[in-house]
Amino acid sequence: MGLGGILQGLHWRSVAASSSSADLEARLRTANDEIAMLRRENESLRSLAQGGGELAVPRELIDRAEKEFGLRFRSSPVVHRIAGEELRDRVSASLESRFGPSGIDDRQEAFRLIGWLDADDNLLAQLTVVRAVGARGWFDDSTGEAWVTDRFETSSIPDQAALVRLLARILLHQNFPPPPAYPGDDAGRAREALHQGAASGSEARFLAANARAIGFVPMKENAEVEQLLASLPSFIQGLTTFPVMEGKALADTLHVQGNETFQNALRNPPQTTRAIVFPAEAPAAPAPLALPETPEPPYLSETAGQLGLRLWLEALDDAGEALEISSCWKNDRYLLLPDGQASSALLWEIELDSKEAADRLEAAARRLAEAMAATRADQRQLRVARTSPVRVRFLNAATPAMAEKFSPSPP
Repeated sequence: MGLGGILQGLHWRSVAASSSSADLEARLRTANDEIAMLRRENESLRSLAQGGGELAVPRELIDRAEKEFGLRFRSSPVVHRIAGEELRDRVSASLESRFGPSGIDDRQEAFRLIGWLDADDNLLAQLTVVRAVGARGWFDDSTGEAWVTDRFETSSIPDQAALVRLLARILLHQNFPPPPAYPGDDAGRAREALHQGAASGSEARFLAANARAIGFVPMKENAEVEQLLASLPSFIQGLTTFPVMEGKALADTLHVQGNETFQNALRNPPQTTRAIVFPAEAPAAPAPLALPETPEPPYLSETAGQLGLRLWLEALDDAGEALEISSCWKNDRYLLLPDGQASSALLWEIELDSKEAADRLEAAARRLAEAMAATRADQRQLRVARTSPVRVRFLNAATPAMAEKFSPSPP
């Protein structure tokens, strides 16, 4: 009996030790979780108070970017960490800086008069939100630096892939910087498409390599981002998807042809969105389209390009016809003009490569003008005129006098 008591005591002691060890492990796991949470909260507070600091970029990702593109970083890539709620403000400020004083406001007015946007659309807010909501990271083309939110986790493969994309943008920006002066909307969209397309290709290749190596399967697309994009005007959707579809397709094609071919394309980038779609054609931009003299200097003079024309025609719900007509784009130019005491007029001249294409554009433009007039309660003057066998003019004026002035008789 005495021996049994001793054995029972030893058993109880063992059980107590085991329970104590399990309890200690549980407490350690809880403590580690709390430490990780406090670390994230601290980073968030630091981001809010001090702008977030800089992210320590892994050396292997820097080496990967340089090897992939056959280039060297001219200076250490800078990736800032910022609170997610502050990213929108930074994106918005960058967009306003890109277009200059009143540039966003003038474009919003012009885009409404063309028909790309509705009266209640806010161009700056929509361009901002589509770049910031749900984003793991964002590249600022005005500074050549990148930003990640305070939720960024270096150990996460999707976050690593986003960082690979940002490093590609920084590397290409340093070696092939943007021109000193803003080149215009169509040329700007073409350059953005090539650079962003190349970065998206790098991100996709990183994810594919991880899938082969460790069986990682990329997560499903962010439902919040998909819903947001679907809620935006089709014009904003088109601007957003052009770089990651047409731009990536071109960049991937150039990349497989070798560094020399790819770098030459970056050194002499396409100057029109048409050249992104048809890269075999000359990348140079056409000469500015001559337009009639205006009573006063325009608020804005810009080019919509093939992309802008296609997105305009897609409002007729025939994507095939929109693509066929816009593929014949040769040149265009639009002016936002003062018209009356507190109104503006929009004059848009489009040149195609054949009379047959211009015939189709004229018919489509008249249908669009009729549809726009049917949905407006004001007395805007919407006109479509043929200024040459290959040119079509669209006019949205506030006053009859302006409409008559710029509505020529058929040639």
